[in-house]
Amino acid sequence: MKREITVVEQRCPKNHRCPAIFACPRGAISQANDGTPMIDKEKCTNCGICLNYCPFKVFQA
Repeated sequence: MKREITVVEQRCPKNHRCPAIFACPRGAISQANDGTPMIDKEKCTNCGICLNYCPFKVFQA
């Protein structure tokens, strides 16, 4: 079964540019106006790089 990566919004401080945007090899992560990271399900391959990249564990599988 393919895991789906989701965002746990409450864990994100939203006071900085999300570093996972630059870590994602597919460009699937963007940031909303309020600072919340968003995952484009069409681009995301569920590689899991963002899971280990974010120190706040915002991304969950």
